[in-house]
Amino acid sequence: MHAYGRLTRFVLASLACAALGACTEDSTSPANHPIPIEQLHNLGTVIVDVDVQSGTVKTHPMGVSTEAPQGVSGRFFGTAAQIEYLFSGVPQSFASTDSVVFNLHGGFSNLMDIAIGTNSAHTYPFFPQDTIGVYVYYSFLPYNFTYAPNGSDPPTPCPALACTVSVDSADGVYPFTGGIPQPYQYFKTILEGGGTNASGPGPFETAQLGLFPGAINYIRPFSFKTKAPVGMQVRTFSFGIAMVAPWVEPNETRWPVHYVADSLPNRANSTLNFDSQKLRSEPDWRVLGGTGSGVATIIAPGCVAATNSCQLQIVSTVASSQPETLMYYRSDSLRASQDGYIAATMTTPVPSDSASIFLGLMDPNKLVQLGISATEAGFTDSVGAFIPGATVSTSVASSSWRVSKFGNSSAAIFSPASSTTPLLTIPYASLPTAPTRADPSVDYDRFFFFGNSTRPGAASAATSLWSNVNYEIGATAP
Repeated sequence: MHAYGRLTRFVLASLACAALGACTEDSTSPANHPIPIEQLHNLGTVIVDVDVQSGTVKTHPMGVSTEAPQGVSGRFFGTAAQIEYLFSGVPQSFASTDSVVFNLHGGFSNLMDIAIGTNSAHTYPFFPQDTIGVYVYYSFLPYNFTYAPNGSDPPTPCPALACTVSVDSADGVYPFTGGIPQPYQYFKTILEGGGTNASGPGPFETAQLGLFPGAINYIRPFSFKTKAPVGMQVRTFSFGIAMVAPWVEPNETRWPVHYVADSLPNRANSTLNFDSQKLRSEPDWRVLGGTGSGVATIIAPGCVAATNSCQLQIVSTVASSQPETLMYYRSDSLRASQDGYIAATMTTPVPSDSASIFLGLMDPNKLVQLGISATEAGFTDSVGAFIPGATVSTSVASSSWRVSKFGNSSAAIFSPASSTTPLLTIPYASLPTAPTRADPSVDYDRFFFFGNSTRPGAASAATSLWSNVNYEIGATAP
């Protein structure tokens, strides 16, 4: 999980975004997360050729020579109507060591007529409450190395295994194209549709500083560690880069999001101090609760990512005069008529006397919330009390759950999550009213959520252990 160090810095993207909408500056820790790509669009591959000494960068579509054919813009990849990458480099003097530091700056523009990075239809500059985001990944790891003893001698191909260039600052790895997992960088961003005739600056590209109040420069480092034989330095190399991103409704119909508990789901700092704002999950979750509301930790430390050997442990102490709530939630919008589900692998070694462990979703009208106690599981109201007649007996041995909403007709609870036969079904009209935001200017809807909440005087201590949580808009099951 943390195999990537922080050595040679290779700065790839200078991104600008909008607070509370387009994106935020987030540094993430490497992980091996199953990211939401099943129904999301892969926008193609571009080959990037880097000359470290001259600082020049050339891009071309996959499968053609270093110089793009006459009449073809090497800046475009996939199709010329999708995404445009723009790169620029600076000359790099040869150092006295065999490691090369090369800084490359760039960005990209959305040349389609639709927004990417979100499921939610919106009208710029009014943004959705949350962002699924964009994943930029290495479709080809660095290859085609040449080396030279100094800056004046012409470069020659490195002998086999003599030179290495390794990605050193990825947010995680995932097998986007099958087989070996590929490093990726995650951008918590929405890019508006610009069209093929778009010219910057604009909300369709990553350079947005000054476009409107709140727009910021969003810089992500792409770092490489280079190694050559003693007395030599890597002079040139190439890599392939591609993008995976959701298309805004109605241009696709399903939008999955996954959380695997090898890191805490929320960012390390929720302030607008972008130097300290740290993503630990891609995409990140918000937190309901604070100091004294419970304790969340990852166990066991050093567990292997993406193997379900890691767990998010949430511990709530005995309820007193105030609810002790520690819930994680996301705000990707779910309409009343849309299908949706949330599923989790969760165990509870310390169950409570009444419902205090919750998994659920909501739309603008109704709340669909599973509550779990030591002996019962079922639908609950907005304060966590079981709805009469909407519970079943359960056991602490139950560890797999799914809550599904079938548009505005009904909702159901499944255990295990893969089951096709519900434990409980409830008419949509009988569901409790969804809670509203106290202050829409600063608060967010909890469309998908999980965690603990002890009711005052009604529950003993509770502990929940979450291995993974997955939800999807536009479907009732994976």
